[in-house]
Amino acid sequence: MFDKEAINALQEGTSIDQARSALEFCKTTDDLAALPSDFKLHDLEQYQQNRRRARGVMATHSLRDFSAYTKVHAETGAIVFVDADEMSATAVLNLGTATAPGHTDNRAKLQLKRTAAYSALKSNASSVQAISQLKAAEFLEDWPGHVQCFNDDGTITLPKAIAAIRKLSIESMRNLQSSEQSLSASKSTFESVKATSAEPIPTTIYFDCEPYHGLKSRQFVLRLGVLTGGDKPAISLRIVKQELHDEEMANEFADMAREALGSELPVLIGSYASK
Repeated sequence: MFDKEAINALQEGTSIDQARSALEFCKTTDDLAALPSDFKLHDLEQYQQNRRRARGVMATHSLRDFSAYTKVHAETGAIVFVDADEMSATAVLNLGTATAPGHTDNRAKLQLKRTAAYSALKSNASSVQAISQLKAAEFLEDWPGHVQCFNDDGTITLPKAIAAIRKLSIESMRNLQSSEQSLSASKSTFESVKATSAEPIPTTIYFDCEPYHGLKSRQFVLRLGVLTGGDKPAISLRIVKQELHDEEMANEFADMAREALGSELPVLIGSYASK
């Protein structure tokens, strides 16, 4: 005579054997398996001497170390993807092939670091946000070896350009016109606002710097504008052809990766997301 606990134990043992058989069948046929809903699968890999396969993410800022790690751990079908927006490269080491796809969860990632000069440039030059006179002047003061200033009359020395920005003021001019005739009278008011300074105001700024560690130095052209809508003037700095710079830097980055990796791995511009 079996009690309830003994019957449950026998049923569990039978279900476990059935589950094991179903998994073995699934492994050999790449099919789906029907398993009892009352039992969970447990991964015993942590108790084994070795892992079943390599997986993880190696992250670095060094192209040399990225290349060395990728060459050692790349499996069949491995590809490197260069993300132009993020200025990063991801090596999918177990991508596999069309006939034997991998799990794509073993990767190496290289993230280029901005230089201090380029970080300062990007934080001050924006097409959507203006900065104060003080911040613009301090930006030029902090990077004197990288800056050249110009206006329509030619070159402006850096001290004069900084002084011009610091001494900017808003000048308002009002003009009232009035006319009276025998049958009518009219008045109109015209107001104009302009920014003035005791020194020549720069309109174009050249900023030379290495944008990311490892990339070549390049020249960024900035357009300087003065916004007079508030109580104090605001400075607008905009990088000319920023999208072109981004494209050229991404191509340079990809060429660097190709040179470092040689012919062992293909390098493509883009990103990869596994499904």
